[in-house]
Amino acid sequence: MMRRSLYAVSAVFTVVLATSLSERALAWGPYGHAIVADIAQSRLTPQATGEVTHLLALENHQTLDQVASWPDTIGHVPSDKGGLPQTLPWHYVDTDTKFSTYEKMRDCGNDLCVTEKLPEMEKVLADPKAAPADRLVALKWIVHLAGDLHQPLHAAERDHDLGGNKVKVSYFGQDRNGHENLHSLWDEGIMNHERHLVVGPHYSIDFARAREEADRLNAGITPGQAAFWTDDLSIGTVHDSVVKWTDESHALARGVAYGALPEGRKKDLGEAYTATTLPVIETRLQQAGVRLAALLNTALSTP
Repeated sequence: MMRRSLYAVSAVFTVVLATSLSERALAWGPYGHAIVADIAQSRLTPQATGEVTHLLALENHQTLDQVASWPDTIGHVPSDKGGLPQTLPWHYVDTDTKFSTYEKMRDCGNDLCVTEKLPEMEKVLADPKAAPADRLVALKWIVHLAGDLHQPLHAAERDHDLGGNKVKVSYFGQDRNGHENLHSLWDEGIMNHERHLVVGPHYSIDFARAREEADRLNAGITPGQAAFWTDDLSIGTVHDSVVKWTDESHALARGVAYGALPEGRKKDLGEAYTATTLPVIETRLQQAGVRLAALLNTALSTP
């Protein structure tokens, strides 16, 4: 029933993001999600490429980057207007920084978090007997949640700060009218600032620029890195791999996103914080793209 409801609203909100987007469930911003999707698409097997092409064609799409931000749209639209705000918790998992690893019963006992939803959607996509409409919805969720999971502040919170959303910061002297926070800085503020990426009205982006950035990051991934990042992934180990990736993000949130913050209540961030965090952000985008491709290849290239 949930998957049918998701598909029913997908045609309405696929092209542009709703204007009412809040920061809580966003990860990477539309550029980051597009970059992850573009890296993954270039790494699909021929069989997976054929399956993805067939499913995307159900909504007249051609590439994964076109649907990468769709789950943000349905979550930030009221239910009386066709949205599904109940899906917002699917985008993150709040493992407090006082803990070192994810524990399902403590952090996601109701299964409504990214660590549990991503494997769930993988199973739907991998089921050749599932309705094509359901498999398309699962595909879009996998593309998005693989990106979400690799944003460190989507796997951690400190003192109930909602993944850094309550941590107010300024960045190179700007505070976006008082609404800048640590979470949004990791979502897109740092990367967009450093790579000169501009988000337009209704969260529109230049897809050509996103693909340029994806190509740059993809070219920097060695075969050894790609193999190492996915060496434990198979059709029967998806959940275990996702938990491992969750713990990676959580550790980076503790050690870098929070750990590199300056002392004091006022957080004025600039060159020093960027020098520490930008390499982590770009590596997580690379890993997300490689692992997304592996998830799709695993689900779609099996006999």
